[in-house]
Order: sequence, then structure tokens, then C-alpha cells
Amino acid sequence: MGGLITEEPFLSVFPETRNPNVQGIIIAVLELGAVIGSIVCLMYGDKMGRRGAVWIGMGFMVVGGILQASAFHVAQLGIGRVLSGIGLGLQVATVPTWQSECAKPKTQGRWVMIEGGLQTTGVACGQWIGYAFFFTHGQIQWRLPVAIQLIPAIIVFCLIMFLPESPRWLIKHGKIEQGVHNLCKLRGLPESDLLLKAELDSILATFESQESETPFQYKELFQNGKSQTFRRMCLGFFIQAAQQLSGINLVSTYANQILGQSFNLSPGLSHLIAACGGAEYAICSVLSVFLIEGLGRRKAFLLTSSGMTISFILIPILLSRGERNMQLAAAGLLFLFNTFFGLAWVGGPFLYSAEIAPLRSRSQINGVSAAANWIFCFIVVMTIPPSFANIGWKTYIVYAVLNASFIFIIYFFLVETKGRSLEELDVIFAAPGNPVKNEKRMPHNISIAEGRRILGLDDHGLVDEKSQGSRDEVKVDRGKEADNA
Repeated sequence: MGGLITEEPFLSVFPETRNPNVQGIIIAVLELGAVIGSIVCLMYGDKMGRRGAVWIGMGFMVVGGILQASAFHVAQLGIGRVLSGIGLGLQVATVPTWQSECAKPKTQGRWVMIEGGLQTTGVACGQWIGYAFFFTHGQIQWRLPVAIQLIPAIIVFCLIMFLPESPRWLIKHGKIEQGVHNLCKLRGLPESDLLLKAELDSILATFESQESETPFQYKELFQNGKSQTFRRMCLGFFIQAAQQLSGINLVSTYANQILGQSFNLSPGLSHLIAACGGAEYAICSVLSVFLIEGLGRRKAFLLTSSGMTISFILIPILLSRGERNMQLAAAGLLFLFNTFFGLAWVGGPFLYSAEIAPLRSRSQINGVSAAANWIFCFIVVMTIPPSFANIGWKTYIVYAVLNASFIFIIYFFLVETKGRSLEELDVIFAAPGNPVKNEKRMPHNISIAEGRRILGLDDHGLVDEKSQGSRDEVKVDRGKEADNA
């Protein structure tokens, strides 16, 4: 939509959007709808199931797309975007959770990141479609590109129920036999297989441990009990908010306008460069699968955040010179930022927030995390047009500072989740001490029982007083030895 609203065929139907504030609102109401969708997922996602939530979300997107493509008044356009946003919020809050619950621990990151790569491929396709229709005349220039979004939405709406429901969701809701059946299908193994039995026992043990408590209440999201629910929700909230506060919408949503206004490029050239940037963005997002799985979540986020910070520091320095060569170099840095973002931050935040959430409150935490993403996306998308209208290139300085702050938060607070099962992460957060250090202490490829023993927990996931006491005694003995030395 960002590449369409500046063209005359669109402005002739919606002259109100010539105002930068109205323009920002029309773009941003999609994100407002996504916030509503995320809240719906927070409240009812666990009842709808993973498939059901996505199916309902696609229904909203189909209706919203029809309203947008047929709009003759700005109110109808806005309502259509809100409805599409609700559907988008439902599926974005659900799909990463669904994937992480179905995939093997060693491949769950890969599949969520592939989804992110497919999302950016869709964005790139949208930009190339926009570029192709830039050379047409009349209402078709914007109506047909908007209507094309209906094709994938209708396909998913019709076929989603043929996919298997999450085994963990089924087991949580007492449908153990069906959950075991789906797990066998997803793993391609018989129920008698030892590896499948071990995974099933781990899922059942974790679920029984959490369900031995009282029924879930929303106040648990703000409590740090055995599961460290509040801490885990804050981590999911942060990583999703950081995705939007990084400034990615400068490059994606408003690429055409910024290339024209900040870098003085012609409309046709702006569309072409934005489309090329979208293709490069999609390629980097696909490559992120290897970076996230190779380096791990923490290192990938740290490396790319550093690159994003440097890019946004250099852009205002070059633009402040006012020279043509400097402007072109700054445009190149804009896409260098795009590269760093694509290498970790497209699917990474959704993967991470899905991985760290406990089974007991997974839908709720992912709903909160997704809501954070869309709330800050709404704020950023709405403020970019007036920001550039008032402070121009200094806008980049704001995002440079934000990206720099992410580096410190990631280093000190984000727990590595690479190669960890969802049940292992429950143990890491339940153990006493700093979860970042607990993750480093707990070896990979061990049983949940052994992991609990190493981190000082009993068989019920509670702090083992004897184990904790023995560790304290060891520390005291070592302290005495140091004093004697």
C-alpha cells in the first residue's frame, strides 16, 4: 500500500490521503487491526486451536481484501484494512507457535525462519507488482494490486484444515490419542519407536507438571513463579517490539516516498529500486535460516543489530552533506540495513517468542508478543510521514539510538534457544539463578530428568533444596581454600 498511495489514480479517489497525517493513519490502521487480532488470539486462541485461529484469520483477510479493492470512500478503505489486519494478527500470533510445536527441536528454528523468508518473498512480489502497475493508467493501477492479495488468502482458507493440528495443543486439551497420532505422522515414526516415546514422555511430563497447579489465570502472565512466566513474556514482548522499533518500515512500507523525498529520485526509479530492494530483502530472509541455526539466536541478533546501528549512524552523516554522491551512498546504506535486518529479524522474533513461552500459557504469551509487534508497528508507520516532514534525515538518528540499545538488552537478557526443546527451556527458566547462565550450564541431548538434576530441580520441576545446599557448600569450601591460600 505504501507504494500506491502517492500515485494520482489513488489520490483522485481518496484526496484526503494527500495529508501526511491521514496517509499515515490509512497505512497504520492495518497494524491497529492486527493488534485486535493478537488480543483475540491472547483471549481465545487456545480455545480455537492452531488451525482454527489461522482459518478464522484468513476469513477476515478475504473480507478485508474485497472491501479494499472495491473501495470508493476512505472509510471503506480503512475498514477493509482493519479487517485484514485482524486476520493478519490472528495468523501471525498463531503460525510460529504451531510450527514450533510440530517441528523437531533441531529444526523448529529452520521452519519458522523459512516462514519469515516466504513472508518477505510475498512483500517482494507485492513491490514488483506495484512497479509493473506503475506504468498503467486509471483505477486498475491500484485496485488490481490490492485485489491480488485475495489469491493466497483464499487458497489458505480452503486448504488449512487438511494440515495436522499441533500434537501439544491436542494433548493439553485431553485429546491424547489424537495428539499421539499426529506426532507419529509428523515424525514419520510408529508409536513403538523409542525416540518418539521419549519425546512423548517429555511432552506429557511437562504438561502434567504444569497442570498439577490451579487452572491458568491471566494474572500469571505478570507473576514470576516456577515457570518465570512474566520474565518470558517480557522477553517475547521486547524482541517483537524491537523488530518494529528498528526502523524496518522506513525501508519496506515507505521505500518509494523516502527514495523520492530524501534522495531526490524520480517516481519510476524509486519504484524500481524499491522493488530490487524487496528482492534482495527476500533473499537475505531466506539466508537467515542458516545464520539463526548456525550462530544461534543471540549471536545472530547481536551481529545484525550492530550492522543495523552502523547503517543508521552513517546515513544521516552522509545526507547532512547535501551532495549528490553522498545521497546515493546513503541510499546504498539504507539497503545495507535491509540486508542486516533480513538476516535475522524477519522471522527471528516470532521464532524466539514462540520458543520461550511455556506450554501452559503459550497462546497468551504469543498473543501479547504479537500485540507488541503490531502496536509498535502502528506507532512507527503512523509517525514516519510527519517525522520526515518535520525533522527530515534526523529521523535516522532516532532509530540508530534504538538499535544500539537493543545490543545491550540482547547480550544481558536473551536466553539462547538454539537446539533446545520447548520442554528443556521450561527447565532452564524454572531453575534458580540467571536463565542465560543456566542455558550454558545445561548440556544438549540429555533427558529432562538429567537436566533438572544438573540445574538443581527435583522431579516436579521445583528447586531441590539438597542440590542447592550442596552447591552452596561447594562455594563455601572453595572460598575457604582461597582464604587459606
